[in-house]
Amino acid sequence: MAGAGYKVVLSDLTSMTGTFHREAAQYRGLRQNVAPPVVSGGDGGLDHAVNEVADLIVALHTGFADRLDDHGDKVAYARDSFQRHDIDVHGLFEDLMTGEG
Repeated sequence: MAGAGYKVVLSDLTSMTGTFHREAAQYRGLRQNVAPPVVSGGDGGLDHAVNEVADLIVALHTGFADRLDDHGDKVAYARDSFQRHDIDVHGLFEDLMTGEG
């Protein structure tokens, strides 16, 4: 499909959708590598601080994987709208950029 001097290849958008979702699942699978069991440091305060940091790392890791999935969903939505002719190339770009910035 082409419009306004741009060529949109739906199969590329489909591939991008799959890649985002596949990589999100792959990244989630790395959780054990970024969050190994926390051992005791011998001090309650230190142990608490280390556990809080470990929890934060897990939350950031999970959040990034969720963000990748969200991008895959966003590309799929934009692709489907474009394919149905609900939007043009500019609308496709706007759908992809919604919430960015």
